Amino acid sequence: MIADTKKPHAVVDRPHKNNEDGFTLLETSVALIVMMVVTLATGSLFVYAVNYNSGSGDRSAALAIAQQRLERLRRTPYTDTLLTTASSTETVTNAGRSYTVVTTVCSTSSCGGSDSLKIITISVAPVSTNQWANTPAIVTSQRSAPSLGPYAGS
Repeated sequence: MIADTKKPHAVVDRPHKNNEDGFTLLETSVALIVMMVVTLATGSLFVYAVNYNSGSGDRSAALAIAQQRLERLRRTPYTDTLLTTASSTETVTNAGRSYTVVTTVCSTSSCGGSDSLKIITISVAPVSTNQWANTPAIVTSQRSAPSLGPYAGS
């Protein structure tokens, strides 16, 4: 019979090192400061994005209001008082936000119009604290007097 010659597991002592592995308090503090700076920069980027996203919604609504006004003036008869008033300003509320609408009708040669041509300009600016969104959306169109062409009597 052969006897089991394995030795029981012995505990191995390692020599004590003076430079143990790990992070020092200084390294950890520097890493936290770097992470804080990156987080603050990212946070300001989100604030910037939210402001411009809100402003683009205002500008989009302003453009829609301007296009609606222009379509209304295109349906209006050429001699109507809406097309003879030189300029008008009003405030419109859309989806809980206020917009300033300035409608200008030019029918003189000093601004590019004539007796048979009117230039219609509609400027819609959101009333907002956001400086970028306060830029007006401007739509311009020309409207001519109805007339018969040279071949109408043929």
